[in-house]
Amino acid sequence: MEEPFATLADLVTGSLGPQAPHIVGIGGAVAVGKSTVAAGLAEALGEHGRRVDVVPTDAFLYPNAILHDRSLDMRKGFPESFDADALLRFVEAVRAGAARIEVPVYSHATYDILPDERALVTRPDLVLLEGVFALQIPVVEALDAAVYVHAEEQEVRRWFVDRFRRLTAEARGDPSSFYAGFADIPADALTALAESTWDSINGVNLREHILPSRDRATVIVEKAADHSIGRVAAV
Repeated sequence: MEEPFATLADLVTGSLGPQAPHIVGIGGAVAVGKSTVAAGLAEALGEHGRRVDVVPTDAFLYPNAILHDRSLDMRKGFPESFDADALLRFVEAVRAGAARIEVPVYSHATYDILPDERALVTRPDLVLLEGVFALQIPVVEALDAAVYVHAEEQEVRRWFVDRFRRLTAEARGDPSSFYAGFADIPADALTALAESTWDSINGVNLREHILPSRDRATVIVEKAADHSIGRVAAV
């Protein structure tokens, strides 16, 4: 196990109470690497003997049709685009030791909730709840520990643009992908579109809602410019 994840697992484990199941939030900006941190932490916690389920907060986004009806198309990822009540019901079910919990499935390819699919969480021991909404009120109030993945905004913006271009390239020839509609845009215009998306949506969300949630973290994971983990520290 890589040392940063072993350190992170030790810090998280040390902040948990004796009574399982536990719920740990992992928050941070779009494209900062929350899913990668969640996967590494899940593996490290497994070496501590924990059974870990990773659940993205994106699973609790309202479907695009509802966002459209509420004029929230350009506010996706902002607090009001999440079904906080459904997320809290999931947390309550975990706390109650429910034997079987169904969770919606969000597709980054289609950019929407998949209407006919559900993920299954079975008698969870420890849930990693990861996503931009994970450390925001009211969710953070229900957590046992909170991890914030931090990087300087100019680096995260660059990672977001790179990811946008990669997903667009991968969508070529796949009409079901949300990104297929951008596949024929010239490279310079595609980069400009991604940068504009960050500047008008994701960067605003970061500064107004996500970054302030860092103050609620119990552990900070700092990312270096090459996307590696530079430092892990308890708050």
